[in-house]
Amino acid sequence: MDATYNLPSDTPQHVMEMQISIVLKKTPLERLMMCAEMTDFSYEMLKRQIIAKNNTISDNRLKFEIIKALYPDCFSEEEMERIDKHFS
Repeated sequence: MDATYNLPSDTPQHVMEMQISIVLKKTPLERLMMCAEMTDFSYEMLKRQIIAKNNTISDNRLKFEIIKALYPDCFSEEEMERIDKHFS
């Protein structure tokens, strides 16, 4: 299977293949650690984006906004309202 299947990118094919080769040479633990680092980075970027829109946001509201951004289709409207009340 072609690992670049359906990936939107402006990266040239030969560079994409090189990047994939580099990742595939890593051990499963190294790949897991890369994933964890990227997840942490994405979380921090999202957090900073929310704070930039409202720099006086409380910690609880920030947590709710993060949940709302990360899981937009995972909860019904009623569940999201309950989550909102929990963090209010």
